[in-house]
This record gives sequence, C-alpha cells and structure tokens, in this order.
Amino acid sequence: MPPPPPRTGTDPSSSTPPVIDIDYSPSVVDSSPSTPATASIASTSSRKRGRKSTSEAWKDFTPLFPDVNGLQVRYAGVCNHCKAELTARSGGGTGHLLRHRTACLAKAERAHKTQTLLRYNSDGTVRHWEYSAQVARNELCRLIVVLDLPLGFGSTEAFKRYIQVAHNPRFDTVSRQTTSRDIKKVYTEHAKLMEYLHNSVSSIAITSHIWSGKAKEDYLSVVAHFINSNFALEKMVLAMRLIDVSHSGVNIAERIESVISEYGLTDKVFAITLDNASANGNAMSILTPKLNGYVGSLCLHQRCACHIINLIVKSGLKRLKLIVENFRLAIFF
Repeated sequence: MPPPPPRTGTDPSSSTPPVIDIDYSPSVVDSSPSTPATASIASTSSRKRGRKSTSEAWKDFTPLFPDVNGLQVRYAGVCNHCKAELTARSGGGTGHLLRHRTACLAKAERAHKTQTLLRYNSDGTVRHWEYSAQVARNELCRLIVVLDLPLGFGSTEAFKRYIQVAHNPRFDTVSRQTTSRDIKKVYTEHAKLMEYLHNSVSSIAITSHIWSGKAKEDYLSVVAHFINSNFALEKMVLAMRLIDVSHSGVNIAERIESVISEYGLTDKVFAITLDNASANGNAMSILTPKLNGYVGSLCLHQRCACHIINLIVKSGLKRLKLIVENFRLAIFF
C-alpha cells in the first residue's frame, strides 16, 4: 500500500512545531481566535518578562541589579544584617542565601545573649553595646588611611589574632578588595559632609589644638562647632593635619586656613578658639583679614579657658616647689 500523502497546514496534534517568523509583528494579527502561531508568539513574549522573586531569602537580602545593555540583571544580594555581599545570579538558586541567613541570625542571637558590655546613650540611659561588622570595617579604613598602611592589612593573620584575642572573637578578616571599596565609600561620606557644611550651615566656630603623638609627631586638630537646623549644637572633627615644622604663627595659620578652604567655610567662620600662646596670637593676626565674610574682618579670637587655668596652676606650683618636693620625699619613704 502506498504511503499517505504529506499533511499541509498547521495541525495542533502534529508532533512537529510550527515554524514562526521571528520578524513577525503582532500588530498585524487580526482579532480572530488565536491560532497556534499567535499563541506561540504570546508565550514567547511572556517568557521575556522578568518573574517576581518569591524566595524567602529576599526578605533578608537586598538584590543588586546592574544595567547590562539596557536590561537589569540580578547578580548579587546584600545581607540586611551583616552587609555581606553574596552572589545571586538570576536562575542560580537561593539556597546559599538561606543558609547564610540562618547562620547570620543565629550568630546575632548568641551575641545578644552573651553581651556584657554597657554603653551610655546620648540621653544618659544605659544600653547593651553591640558589635557591628560595618562599623569595624569603617574604622579599619580610617586606621589604614591615617597610618598609611597597606590595603591588605585587615586580612593579615597577625591583625586577625590581635583583634580576636584582645578585643572581639567574632571579628572577621577583611580582604584588600573590600577595604578598597570601603575607603571609596568613606571618601564619599566625607564629600557629603563637605556639601552639608557648605549648604546647610550659616555660621561656624572653630577650635584648634596641637597634639603630640608617641612617635614625637605633632598634629594640628581642627574642629567645627555649629547649630543645626533643629537648633542642636553639633561638633565635627574636620582634620588632623601633621605639623612637622616649627610651631610658628605662620605655619599654624597656614594649616588652619587650608582646612577651612577645603570645606568652603571661609565666609562662615566667626570665631576661632586657640591656646593662650604667642604663636597662636600671631596666627590669628594672619587669619583675621582672610576670614572676613561673616563678620567683616572681626573674627573673634577665643582663648582656651582650660589652658589659661592650667598655666595659672603651673605658675602657683612653681612657688610651692620646695613644699611639693618635701611631700614627695615623705611619700617615697
């Protein structure tokens, strides 16, 4: 018997799928009941739309979506508790995220139960001190920047042992790549502080003092004091500048002026508090004509009251030197 003639057309029961033109435009399809071809086109377009994430892991993770050729593709997730970044590519599963969430919550619960250190709040109440990995990373960045240490300092075994044994056994090492990203974030926060002081604060008082380190290096601190929009007094350390030259009025004025200019506060400073030293008086004579934006060349030179009291006490003790020495000898024996 001869074979049956080949079938023509599109039969839904046929095992061979219909051939669909990719360049076919749905706009030319009429409103008649959908044929298998139009149904296939609809299903193809529906598969292109992103599916909503339904995993329980995303309640504790924040997805990251970079822009790739105009499309947002998930590639990682950030833990909302410890801020750790884990890979979470679309279609790769979330089992590792769930395991991390379980371990992270268990670690936080153990730390809360065994916490023994106390800390005072701003209103005077007492609360438990809580370890924050993010705070530790930020402070590590500042340590590396101030001391000019290698970026991989936080991942060394010596530093890890020192912190875990002497301070906190839950400390985790920080890689060089993570430290590099954190330093960029700290710099961004610094830039935001500069913008805040420049745009939101109308007047600022400056205090400055020279501090001596153990390595016989002297640093000049510059602190800003101002009233914020809520009428609350705030202070912020603007800089700690190395002063490796003589403590003359010219050098002190140069470093204070550089910090004020860096933050764009030349026309906002109305008072500067310095020690009662002759070099500081010379520094103010140099700074006053330059800080004329707020009070018109009448920048107030406040002399530190604590330093004046200290000088008075030292002068009085000199007159009692013999009596003080006798007391010391009596106590020694």
